[in-house]
Amino acid sequence: MVLLTPAIASAQQSPATLADAPAATSSARDFDNYTPRISAAPISRQDAPVIDGDLSDPAWRNASVIEEFYQVDPVEGAAPSQPTRAYIMYDSKTLYVAVYAYDTEPDRIRRSQLQRDPALQDDDGIRVLIDSFGSFRDSYFFGVNPNGARSDALTENNGSFNDQWNTIWRAKAKVVDDGWIAEFAIPFQSISFDPALDEWNLQIIRTIRRDNEEIRWSNIDQSRNRIDLTNPGRLSGISDIDNGIGLEVQAFATGAVAHDWTLDETDYAFDPSGNVFYKITPSLTGSLTFNTDFSDTALDSRQVNTGRFSLFFPETRDFFLQDAAVFEFGGRIFSSGPSNGLPFFSRNIGIVSGQPVDIIAGAKLSGKLGPANVGIISTRTGAADGLNVDGQYLSAARVSVPVLSESKLGLVLTNGDPTGESNNTVAGIDFQYKKSNLFGQGTLTADFAHVRSYDEAGNDTMTVGHIAYRSQTWNGNLRLRDIGDNYSPKLGFINRPGIKRLNGNMWRAYRPNKKLLRYAETGVFGNLITDQSGARQDEVYGGWVFLQNNPGDSINVEHQHRTERINQPFNIAGEIPVNPGDYRWNRYSINTDTSRARRLGVSFDISWGGVYDGELVEIGADIDFRPSKHFELSAGYDLLKFELPTGEIDIHIASINSTIAFTPDMSIKTEIQYDNISEAFTYFSRFTWEPVPEREIFLSFGHTALIGRENFPRDFTSLGSSLALRLGHKFRL
Repeated sequence: MVLLTPAIASAQQSPATLADAPAATSSARDFDNYTPRISAAPISRQDAPVIDGDLSDPAWRNASVIEEFYQVDPVEGAAPSQPTRAYIMYDSKTLYVAVYAYDTEPDRIRRSQLQRDPALQDDDGIRVLIDSFGSFRDSYFFGVNPNGARSDALTENNGSFNDQWNTIWRAKAKVVDDGWIAEFAIPFQSISFDPALDEWNLQIIRTIRRDNEEIRWSNIDQSRNRIDLTNPGRLSGISDIDNGIGLEVQAFATGAVAHDWTLDETDYAFDPSGNVFYKITPSLTGSLTFNTDFSDTALDSRQVNTGRFSLFFPETRDFFLQDAAVFEFGGRIFSSGPSNGLPFFSRNIGIVSGQPVDIIAGAKLSGKLGPANVGIISTRTGAADGLNVDGQYLSAARVSVPVLSESKLGLVLTNGDPTGESNNTVAGIDFQYKKSNLFGQGTLTADFAHVRSYDEAGNDTMTVGHIAYRSQTWNGNLRLRDIGDNYSPKLGFINRPGIKRLNGNMWRAYRPNKKLLRYAETGVFGNLITDQSGARQDEVYGGWVFLQNNPGDSINVEHQHRTERINQPFNIAGEIPVNPGDYRWNRYSINTDTSRARRLGVSFDISWGGVYDGELVEIGADIDFRPSKHFELSAGYDLLKFELPTGEIDIHIASINSTIAFTPDMSIKTEIQYDNISEAFTYFSRFTWEPVPEREIFLSFGHTALIGRENFPRDFTSLGSSLALRLGHKFRL
């Protein structure tokens, strides 16, 4: 453990200078076997620092210090262009992390956002990742930009980033004469951890956006993304944590008024709701929810179904995101590919045929029991009005245990059908294998899953295998998926049973690190789908070239050749028929994206070519405008123009999103969406204010309407309006 000397501490209290910054670090390291370690310094509760972006508190003089950071981009293992110093300490309740990000050009520090959960990759930023279970796969993510805008998330399986998760923690940042300072205070009650571990996995990352530079404490490997915890640093020394009795109560009161414009009726409602979390052990949490309130959930992104299979919408609700990583199943089978066949998908709880239903009560047990990761959830839902569906008991369980050095073996079990049409049960097993530093330069992962469903319609199985290799040069994936005709996970997600699918890709990465070309890759891909008898259904193969310059602007060019066998007729967007038969076509696409580090960011996509004996042109454009840290406006537009022998149709999908951020804890976010197929117009605006992290004031207004496409000027028919006020408070004991 390295202690900050009083002389250096005194320098922090006076105007800071680069003379106090750590020296540049040497790159003479074997990074394949490099594992930095730090022991957190203990402090007393009464000496806890004020979290204000200022390191003059005396407590920081005793903090453990990290000064050895390395570039990952643009030059792996090189000394950073700017020095960085991190401080770590803890008291019985809280882990404290501070980072002094020195900068010789502080006026060029990028800090364009102020709202909660910003697009942190667009600004300078500090990220802290904590793996308190020693999984080397999953972590709690905490990040901040120089404005003090906080971002928190759950990372899963070294690839998935779920920023819908929020917890109680504090952070402040301040730009100073020679850089900027960030302070984090992360309560131990906000994370779960394994008390048997002597060391936690830890990663600290700094990004300097103007140069697109990434600096890390550990995992110095360009082939691994920044949330990958394959080779993290180690944090030790944390002991004698006081979590109280481990009880957290979240109490909410929601008053709402809704007006139905077609019936000219107004309804009023007052709904108390609450969640209770109890840490049975520091690593195992029991949760209860009552009359669960999802009024603050954002709108789903508007999608129009132009294919044969149902669309996938991700989970966004807080209760189900709590400890969501323990329910993860199948590894890269589902986290980096199609969700078809997923045995458990929490979004099916509380939603029936796209219609929300009440969750009367729910219970969840999640965390770690001995060496095993455990997740058990059971809920009682209310009846679905208008669908003749009674309330249901819906349950799922997931258990996984570590095996070998980096792998795990697990089971999954679900029971229940949200529609009430069957007595559905699903059981499955998965094995996730990982081998780092294969051949001294890459990571091999291999995932396997076998799942079986049981209900009145019949029993059937899904078997999936996936293998992937990642390195700085050659990369590839290969996946085989076999889904039976009657495989039916009612609490999961399936949109195409009765198939065998073989797909894969291979690409070569290049890092010339030139001003005009930072990164490039070129690759090929293929996908073959047959029915269970082996008869070919779909086939696609092609290749791509991707180029990215130093600021982060990019272009991707792709070609694909596709073959599809249509056995049953269907309608594109419900309107243009596609008849049974064999179809073949070629498609081409160009995707461009400018860096969002600028005030104005633009992306433009175009693809063209054949489809079902006709032609399809797709055009998509997105614009992000940030004139100041207080305001952001983004707009998106997609046009799909089908010209088939059976008819023609133009599909328009438009959205406008805006954010007004008064402070990092107070903002107004507005979403507007429209598509000309459903003719549905949706407006949703929500004001959120956290006076303190434990307290919330939430006010929302929504309006839905139909905008007809036949007449001009177009008819605007209001359907419904709603106004809701929710007050919430979290109590920890």
